[in-house]
Amino acid sequence: MKKKLSKLKDVRNAIDKLDDKILPLMIKRSQLVENALELKKLKSQIRDPKRIKIILDKIEKESEKFDVNKKLLRTIWKSMIECYIDFENKEFKKR
Repeated sequence: MKKKLSKLKDVRNAIDKLDDKILPLMIKRSQLVENALELKKLKSQIRDPKRIKIILDKIEKESEKFDVNKKLLRTIWKSMIECYIDFENKEFKKR
């Protein structure tokens, strides 16, 4: 990580710039989730505990390379996955 910023305003501006980079990635991820949902024939295909564990373990392992709270990142990823699962369940019911 680069040097620490000393003003809250500067930190928030840096976060905003980072959010601008994250948003297009989240849009792409959302599109891929929608694509995957179209391919799922059974509601039981929406939640894949084995895949979720693989993803979360990978995030935690990759996080160990950095000076970061790996449990926090795992929790954030898990929350994101759960949000997509909720979305898929709602969309699946509309069929």
